[in-house]
Amino acid sequence: MIQRWSRLAGIVPSLVLIVTLGVRGVPAVGAQATPGPAADVHYTPLLPAVLSPPRWFRGADEQVHLVYELVVTNAAAVPVQLTAVDVVDAETGATVATLTGEALTAATSLLISPSTPTTSLPAGTVGVVWFDLTLPDPAQIPATITHRLTIAVPPGLPVGPTLTETAGRAPVDRRPPVVLGPPVAGARWVAVGSCCDGPHRRGLQAINGELHLAQRFAIDFNRLDADDRLSAGDPTRNTSSPGYGQPVLAVADATVVAAVDQYPDQIPNATTGVPSEEPEGNHIILDLGAGRYAMYAHLKPGSLTVQAGERVRHGQVIGELGNSGNSTGPHLHFQVMDAPSALVADGLPYVFADFELTGTVPPLTELLELDRTQQPVPIDTRVVGSRHDALPLGRDLVTFPPPDA
Repeated sequence: MIQRWSRLAGIVPSLVLIVTLGVRGVPAVGAQATPGPAADVHYTPLLPAVLSPPRWFRGADEQVHLVYELVVTNAAAVPVQLTAVDVVDAETGATVATLTGEALTAATSLLISPSTPTTSLPAGTVGVVWFDLTLPDPAQIPATITHRLTIAVPPGLPVGPTLTETAGRAPVDRRPPVVLGPPVAGARWVAVGSCCDGPHRRGLQAINGELHLAQRFAIDFNRLDADDRLSAGDPTRNTSSPGYGQPVLAVADATVVAAVDQYPDQIPNATTGVPSEEPEGNHIILDLGAGRYAMYAHLKPGSLTVQAGERVRHGQVIGELGNSGNSTGPHLHFQVMDAPSALVADGLPYVFADFELTGTVPPLTELLELDRTQQPVPIDTRVVGSRHDALPLGRDLVTFPPPDA
């Protein structure tokens, strides 16, 4: 059964910051008077900030992806419309990318409803622009970026109707992503929910007074059977999934920092009793070194073969794919982050040393229906081939080499 994207935590509450626009030369509430000519003062209803340093990886599409989130707070007491966002190289002033129209709408949402595209920001709300910029070469990634935002404001105000501001400056993490071995072996693995859109990417969580996105680059690995089905047989049994019980492999020589094996499998599509503190269910976290941690979630109960503190070697079997925790069907949830926590961490990019891209599958909504009806998944094989030091993207169908390779 394909995972149905239950959020790892509760709904993120709306963050409301309201500042009254100045009228007829009166500064906005809370504004600080500063010396200088009036021309130096301009209203900025949107307050943009980059959530985490932009980071990159090379995808199975053989493009470089620069991924990050721009959080935009509408600090005005009126709604505004975001009409254009330019990503600018802060050192040269060159425009790296521009989002307008449908592309901007698809990449933007309110914080409280991340799956609903919109560029309309009501008064006192927070929006997010979910950037996935594609470049042909890492050498073209700027060291520092800033943003030029164009907004439309309602009529009848002493400003507008169009305002442009430049803000949201941030350094870019240009270090290459960690190169890993496969977490599973063999053919017909679908990289469901991989970067750079969907519930993983947009799974921001408000925890301990901060926003965290540990799942930014997470993948749910679901396996097809020989007839290209996600499940076959009794839909209430985990064994209907061809991935259930498949070996899970260490992606590198590493140290085990967490190995939890105490939760039962869920009944497919009937999730109950999910512990709020451990939505990952039975899981393993490996310390890869250099501040990187790999997590395997929803493992089969009784299958873990390692303990915390143990050293593992690349390709070693450490458990089996299951359906425990916040999961609606057997799959392996895999991610890399900067702390040994499923939620209170920052998601980091990674790539796999070798795999075969064998096709692409339909979008998630279609996969869910095909899973429900246990019908074969159509596979588009127009773009296939060997990939090295790359990350499978959402909808990619891949074959990983055996552990001894």
